[in-house]
Amino acid sequence: GRCADGVLYMKVERREITMADTDIRAALLEHTLPPAQRDFVPAAVDSLTLGDDDPDWISVAIAVDGLPVGMFALDRGGYFRQFDADPSDVLFRAFYIAPEHQRNGYATAAVSAVRAFVQQRRPDVKRVVLTVQHRNTAAIAT
Repeated sequence: GRCADGVLYMKVERREITMADTDIRAALLEHTLPPAQRDFVPAAVDSLTLGDDDPDWISVAIAVDGLPVGMFALDRGGYFRQFDADPSDVLFRAFYIAPEHQRNGYATAAVSAVRAFVQQRRPDVKRVVLTVQHRNTAAIAT
């Protein structure tokens, strides 16, 4: 939408995904990532199932005006604990914006709000950690 002064604005929401969120899950499962992106980010079909049975994994939908445009996960277990044993840390991972929704500022808006989202949902978390695969030059450049 547009504000009265003509400036473009958007409402980017982050929402924890549960098994009951069938519409959100279905929309995320329709996202297809290009091969270059799949090298670094698991498909939603893989990420969502990890959160279904693991209390340390929280899947989060990124939605714009109710439409899921991507997702990320917050992971407190798994391989992350091999290099970070602090239980108050969480790993930000499995982050993507679907190709048809890229270049609209949604990724920037979502990442900018992660700290507040984590503080609201998991107040015991003191630090959000982001790791980037060294071959992911696009992520490193931003």
